[in-house]
Amino acid sequence: MLIGDSQTMTSEAAVLGTPGIKLNSFAGRLSVPNELENKYKLCYSFSPPDFDMMMNKIKELIETQDLKEKFQFRRQQMLSDKIDVSAFFVWFIENYPESAKIMKENPDYQYNFKY
Repeated sequence: MLIGDSQTMTSEAAVLGTPGIKLNSFAGRLSVPNELENKYKLCYSFSPPDFDMMMNKIKELIETQDLKEKFQFRRQQMLSDKIDVSAFFVWFIENYPESAKIMKENPDYQYNFKY
């Protein structure tokens, strides 16, 4: 579990399937952490006045049975919605300029690179 005030580190932990909890004034204001929190339940954000709520969430997570497995499952759900950006860029560069034409004509082609 990661507990801190960093947007980036919380998001990184979440993408790895590690519960991330952050306490800062940016809670709820940035799209990537919001998606990880609201759609995938991989992290939690709290504003400084909500310190007690954060502590309750930490206690709840510590007491959750099979926490690691639950968060790995959520991580897999999140990854299944995303493309493998590395594979996409390898294809794009190796097949340029035809790849640029393909993407202009059919932006959904990117979904051929889903996890």
